[in-house]
Amino acid sequence: MAKRDYYSVLGVAPDSQPDEIKKAYRALSKKYHPDANPDNKAEADRKMKELIEAYNVINDTQKRKEYDAQPQFKVRKSSKGTHRTRGGGETKKSKVQASTEPQSLEEKSPVLRWLKGLFAKKGGVDEQRVDPKQADVHFTLGVSMSDASSFIDQALREFKLALKFDPGHREALYNMGLMQYRMGEFKDARATFIRYSELVPNDPAAKLLIEMLQD
Repeated sequence: MAKRDYYSVLGVAPDSQPDEIKKAYRALSKKYHPDANPDNKAEADRKMKELIEAYNVINDTQKRKEYDAQPQFKVRKSSKGTHRTRGGGETKKSKVQASTEPQSLEEKSPVLRWLKGLFAKKGGVDEQRVDPKQADVHFTLGVSMSDASSFIDQALREFKLALKFDPGHREALYNMGLMQYRMGEFKDARATFIRYSELVPNDPAAKLLIEMLQD
C-alpha cells in the first residue's frame, strides 16, 4: 500500500509556504505526541512517525521538489488525438478523415475558440448538452492556467466547465482532481479520482492517488 500523501498528512495545500508548513507541523506534533495521548500511545506513536517523515520531506527544498515531480501529480495536457462520443467513449479519427473534413472559421482560429469559451453563457452550461469542441476549449484554458498557483481556482472552474460540456472528458476529470488536490481539498480530490477510475479502471496514477489520499 502506498504511503499517505505528505501534504495531506500535514494538512497543508501543496503550494503552502515554509512557514505555513512549520506551523502545521508544530500544531500536529503537540496533538499527536505520545505524552499527550497516554491512553493510545501506539496510535500516537504511529501518527508521529508519519508526521515526522512527511515534514522531513516537505520541509527540505530538494526532497519536496522531487516529491512534487512524481508522475501522478502531472497535469494531463491533451486527449492524445482521440475524439469523444456522446456516450463518453472515444473513437480514433483517421488522418485522412481529419484532413478532408471541412473546417469552420471557429475551428481555424484558436482565438475564436478561446473567445467562445470565455463568453459561454454566464448562467451556467446545460449539463445535458454534450459539446466536445466546447469542452476542449475549456480544457485547454484550464491547462494553460494550471501551472500558476494564483490561477488554480480558475483552472478548476475551467475543468468543471469542460465536464459539463462533455461528462466523458477523462483528462478534464483527472485534472479537476489535481486542482482540488493542489488547493488542499483532499477529500474532494480523492472522490474525483475514484470517479475517474470508474471511467479508466487501469490508470495506475489514479489508483496511486486514491491510496495516497485516504484518511
